[in-house]
Amino acid sequence: MQNVVVYGKQTDGPGVPLTVRIAWLPDGSIKPLLYWTPERACYKIERLYECVPLAFLHNGGEGLRFNVKAVVIETPEPFTNPEYEKSQTYLYLTNNRFCEKNIVDDRYVYEGKEYIPVVMDVFPDGEYELIYFWTCGKRFKVEKTALIEPCGAFQAGGVGLRHSVDARQIHEEDEEDIDPANSVRRPAALFLELNKWFVATSPSRA
Repeated sequence: MQNVVVYGKQTDGPGVPLTVRIAWLPDGSIKPLLYWTPERACYKIERLYECVPLAFLHNGGEGLRFNVKAVVIETPEPFTNPEYEKSQTYLYLTNNRFCEKNIVDDRYVYEGKEYIPVVMDVFPDGEYELIYFWTCGKRFKVEKTALIEPCGAFQAGGVGLRHSVDARQIHEEDEEDIDPANSVRRPAALFLELNKWFVATSPSRA
C-alpha cells in the first residue's frame, strides 16, 4: 500500500488499491460514481452515506474518506460468491488535491467565468484522466489532454491548474454525437482553482 493514493477497505479488512470514477461538482464537492478493483471488477456506487475529511499522519497529507454501498456491475468472470454482489466499504482519496479548503466564493465570480462539473478517473497512484465536462448546458467527452500547467485565465479572473484538452460534444445519455453527420469537436481549457473547476466563457453583451 506504500504510495497508494486511492484505495478501499472494509471496516477491519486490508486496503485494496482502486481506480475510482468521481464527479467533481461546481460547488467543490466530490462524489464517487464507480470503482474498479485490481481484478477489473467494476462496482457502481448505490449510496453515499458520508464523506469525511481526514489527515494522514504517516505522510502529512490530507484527503477524503467515503462510506459507500456498491453493487458489482462488471467482472472479468462471473463471481459466484454472494459477498461480491453488494459491498459496504470505505473509499479513500489520500492526496491533498482532493481536500482543498472551500474558500472559492462569490468574490471569485466573474462575467466570463463558469464553474463546471467534471467527471474523471483517479488511479491508485494519484494520476487522473478527465472523462466528461459540462459547459453552457452542453456535455463534452474529453478525447485528449494535451497539456497540464499552472496558468492564469485573465478573461475569467482566475488562476489554477490549466488542462488543455480536445473534446467532443455528446448526448446527455450516451457518448454518441449530437449530430452524427457533423461531429462537434473543440479545444477547451479547464482550470482547477483550489477545489473547483471553471472555464472561461464569452461575456454576455447588452
